[in-house]
Amino acid sequence: MFPLELAHQAKGTPVEALHRIVEAVGLVITVQGSGDLDRIVGDVVTVAPRLAEDHEVRADGLIMSRVGLYRVFWGALRWPGGSLAILAPLSLHDRQDVSEWTRHFIREVLDPIQTLSRQGYSVGGGGKGMVTERDFCRAFQQAYV
Repeated sequence: MFPLELAHQAKGTPVEALHRIVEAVGLVITVQGSGDLDRIVGDVVTVAPRLAEDHEVRADGLIMSRVGLYRVFWGALRWPGGSLAILAPLSLHDRQDVSEWTRHFIREVLDPIQTLSRQGYSVGGGGKGMVTERDFCRAFQQAYV
């Protein structure tokens, strides 16, 4: 596992918001590709269409999707070599037991996102400030909106 570090120039941007999510939650999915921002967002929604069913695009461009019994906070960023995405599953409310929605998340989001590796994406994970892919850390250091 590798620490995900925030570049100074990213403070106050959606990059920082995604960084805070990686620090705060126990599980995130990371996706890295060489294509542009529209392509990574389109590919994520194509393989996990439930993310697009009931969602809100925030003012900063990040997305909160409500998927049945859980939510997914996610967003995509540019970097000089392509694009990145981070997805974080969240409970609907504070008292909700994670076991209520875990298997749905795996079937509806996690497993489909992992199939992006067959399309040339690097798919990893992480949480609590760490990610599994060193290259994702390097790319994140250069990320912008």
